[in-house]
Amino acid sequence: MAAASPPNPPPITVTALTSHTIPYGMVWDVPTRSDWLQAGLAAVADDGPDGLRIDRLCRRLGVSKGSFHHHFAGASDFKQALLAAYETLVVEALNDAIAETEAVTPQESLARLTSAISNTQGFYRPELEVAMRAWAFSDPAVRAVQERVDRQRLASLEGIWSKILDDPLAVHTAALLPYLVGIGASLVQPPTPPNELRRVYELLLGLVPTEGQQSGLSS
Repeated sequence: MAAASPPNPPPITVTALTSHTIPYGMVWDVPTRSDWLQAGLAAVADDGPDGLRIDRLCRRLGVSKGSFHHHFAGASDFKQALLAAYETLVVEALNDAIAETEAVTPQESLARLTSAISNTQGFYRPELEVAMRAWAFSDPAVRAVQERVDRQRLASLEGIWSKILDDPLAVHTAALLPYLVGIGASLVQPPTPPNELRRVYELLLGLVPTEGQQSGLSS
């Protein structure tokens, strides 16, 4: 009698895995949430809100849409995060520059802020400024953010001038003058280069009263 054949083994299921070949020594950088937001701000500065299409951002970062959806629920979620990042960036940039001058006199603080205009990573970002202001004309959410940005930055400048002038109205006017000059420098085409704007502010520094001096702004 022939021996019984052994039972056939169960079939083996093989799961196909997608592998990415990376040259030895290279690191495959996956964009972080911050990378996406920085790319979004750069896209707005370059192309306005049209640059925020997901496919364009993916091309800018060299990744697929899956990376975008890993960090954001959708275009609306990304826009909300982008506006918050913009507000934090431009408000903190000015506040950080002011904080670096706190140990000096208010007059010297204004002088150092004038010198800092030439810092390309500082608080004068004309391309982003003009793009966000243009977007604010057609989008209420962007307009609300830009209004907060203007109020906060103007308040920061008023904080310096309040140490020079006693009259609150004069403080507001004195802070408003360089702020409006900076906005105008951003809006002209092409935007005023940082070094030229710095020279304009150097002229305005001559209007800053020294300690014990009476300013025409107070009258």
